[in-house]
Amino acid sequence: MFRFLIVICSMMILVGCQRPSDDDPLQGTVVNIVDGDTFDVNIQGMGDERVRPIMVDAPEICHQHDPPACEPEPYGEEATAFATDVLLGETVYLEQDESERDQYDRMLFYVYVDEDQMFQEMLLEEGLAEVVVYEPDVRYEEAFYEIQEEAQEREEGMWGGH
Repeated sequence: MFRFLIVICSMMILVGCQRPSDDDPLQGTVVNIVDGDTFDVNIQGMGDERVRPIMVDAPEICHQHDPPACEPEPYGEEATAFATDVLLGETVYLEQDESERDQYDRMLFYVYVDEDQMFQEMLLEEGLAEVVVYEPDVRYEEAFYEIQEEAQEREEGMWGGH
């Protein structure tokens, strides 16, 4: 009996020391908003990383490095304010698709603000982004297009004109 207890306790210790599986989502805190579809996340175990939510494109804003004549695209400032309100300082859960990074070295993720609320869906519902597909990252393509079509029908955000 004593050996049995030793084996069980040893197994419990070993299981407790295992790394999370690849299926476990990464988790982090949003520490900076660049614009409506780019932000910095302090990812547990990785540090600060620039993140680009997969399959959405929000209108652009002007940044400090842009020329003085820069004008933000319609709804760019609204998308940035929305991202700030929803994400800044919050814990997010990050799900990868096929690609790890984009051409600008930003990490690509589906971004969840809680277990069942994806940031991409929220942006699309508000009409503050449009669906943009870059294969092979297409896991939620059909659902995203449905959300976008509903926002267009309701004339939400950029679908309602300026």
